[in-house]
Amino acid sequence: MHKHKARMTDRRYKILILIAKGYKNEDIAQEMELSLCNTKLQKWRLYCYLGVHSAIDAVFVGIQNGLIAIEETSEKMKGVIYAEKTNS
Repeated sequence: MHKHKARMTDRRYKILILIAKGYKNEDIAQEMELSLCNTKLQKWRLYCYLGVHSAIDAVFVGIQNGLIAIEETSEKMKGVIYAEKTNS
């Protein structure tokens, strides 16, 4: 039996970058020319791929795994990640 293995697609990677930059769902949809529904589906698939449940965790895991650089994240996102991960 062949199991489907999730992979990091270009679309998911771009969504991760936009999340790191602080984009909201509507902004991501507009930037990528996707419907809002498709944007949410793609974010869910990204979260499943990374094994996370939130945008903050997705960015944190992305940084830890070398998918994105800390410099690619917004100052607000950096602050939230730093505050959350140091309080854990």
